[in-house]
Amino acid sequence: MTTDFTISVFNSGGLELAISGTNLIGPNATAFSVLGAPAIIDPTSSADITLQFDPAGLGGPISATLQITSNDPDTPTAEVLINSSLPALGPDILVPAELALTAGGLAETLVIPVDNLGRAQLDIASINITGPNKANFVVTIPPANIAALSSDSVEITFDPAGLSPGAISATFQILSNDPDTPTAEILLSGGIAESFYPISSVTSATELGGSDFYLATNLIQGPGTGFDALWPHDALGFAQAFAWVTDAPNGGAGDYFAPVPAVRPNMVFDLGSDVGLGEISFWGYSDDNANGANLFGLRFATSADGPNGFGTSISYSPEFAPIQDQTQRQSFEFDQGVFARYVEWVPLDNFFGINPPGGDRVGAGEIAFAVRAVDNEITILSIARGADDVTLTFKSRDGLSYAIFRSPDLGETGWQELDDSFASQGDETAFVDFNVPEGIQRMFYQVRNAGE
Repeated sequence: MTTDFTISVFNSGGLELAISGTNLIGPNATAFSVLGAPAIIDPTSSADITLQFDPAGLGGPISATLQITSNDPDTPTAEVLINSSLPALGPDILVPAELALTAGGLAETLVIPVDNLGRAQLDIASINITGPNKANFVVTIPPANIAALSSDSVEITFDPAGLSPGAISATFQILSNDPDTPTAEILLSGGIAESFYPISSVTSATELGGSDFYLATNLIQGPGTGFDALWPHDALGFAQAFAWVTDAPNGGAGDYFAPVPAVRPNMVFDLGSDVGLGEISFWGYSDDNANGANLFGLRFATSADGPNGFGTSISYSPEFAPIQDQTQRQSFEFDQGVFARYVEWVPLDNFFGINPPGGDRVGAGEIAFAVRAVDNEITILSIARGADDVTLTFKSRDGLSYAIFRSPDLGETGWQELDDSFASQGDETAFVDFNVPEGIQRMFYQVRNAGE
C-alpha cells in the first residue's frame, strides 16, 4: 500500500537552518517522493520532511537515500538511508532449518510448518527424504500449493522399526517454484534413547589404600538405578556428585603417572548377572583440568570367575582414549562381544602436559554400559562317533559355561544331564561323551547356557 512517513530534521546551531533542496538516490529512489519540506528551521528547533512510498511493482529488499542540502557549513548535504523490505513478487518459501524427534523411540508424526511470504502462489513440486535413515520416514499429507502470504504444513511419519538406539539422520527437501530457494532443506535432529544396564555396585581401590577424593558410587545415580538420561545422553551433572578422582600421591605436584604407580587405581562395576557387553559409555572428568583420564583399559569377569577373577575366563582387554569433555557422552564399541558380570576400569594416563593445570590426580566422569544385542547363539557344529565315545563340537562364547544333555528318544526317557558347567574353550567348544550306553543306535544331544 502507498504509505506516507516523516523524517525529523533538527537544527542544533545558533542561527537559522535554510533547507535549499531535497533529492532521492539509490536502487529504489523512484518509489519515493518528497511531499513537503521546511524552508527554514529555527535555532535549536526541528521540523519534518514528509515522504511518500509507492510499492507498485516492487518486492523484496527496498533501499534509497534522501539527500538534504542546506546552509550548514560543516554538512552542506546530509544523507538519510532508507531501508525496508516487501514480500517477494513471486512465491517465497520459509521452513524451519531443523526438526527434532522426541527421542522416545516410538512412531510419531512430525509437522513441518511451511510459510509462503511471497505475493504469488507457492507450488510444491515434490517432497524428498534423503539420508541414511530415509526409509523410516513417509510423507503423509503433502500440500500441492500454498496461497500468497499464507501458511500450511507438511506431515511426515516416523517409524523406528529396525533402527538401533542412537542418532537418526535424515534431511527433508521441499521442491517448489520459489525462484530463490527451489529446494528448501530441513535437517532432522535427535535419536532413539539408549537402555543402560543397572549397576548393582561400584567399588574402587587406589594406591593409597582405597582413599578416593570423590566416591566411586557417584559415577551412577546409585546402585541398581543405572543411567537413564534421554538422548543425547549428556552428563547428568558436574563436580563431586558425578565424578570420581584419586587423592594426589605426590602431595599435589607433578604428574600422577610419573612414576607409574606400583598399583594402578581401578573401579569394579558389578552388573548383577552375566550380560552381553559391546560398548562402554564415558563422560570426561573436566573440560579444563588435566586430571581426567585420557586412556583407560577394561577387563572382564563372569559370575563364575567372581569379582577378582579378571582374565580368568575372558582374555579380552581393550583400551580406549576419551577426549576431554565432561558433558558429551563418548561411546566406545568393543571389537568383540563379551558376556560378563564384572567390569574392571583402569585409568592408564591423564591429560598432564596437554591441558594444565592439574595432573597430580586421575579421575573420571560418569560411566555406563549400554544394553547391546551380543551374539550368544549356541550351534552344534558337528557330532563325531568313535568306537566308545561321541565328540560334540558347538559354537560357544569366551567366558561362559554350558550344560550338556542327551536323550535316546526325545520323549519317554527324558533328557539326561551330562555336565552342568562345562567351560567354554573359545569360539568353538568340544565336549566328549565317554559313557555312551552299549547297543544304542542313535542319540540326541542338547547344549544350553549353564543355569538355564
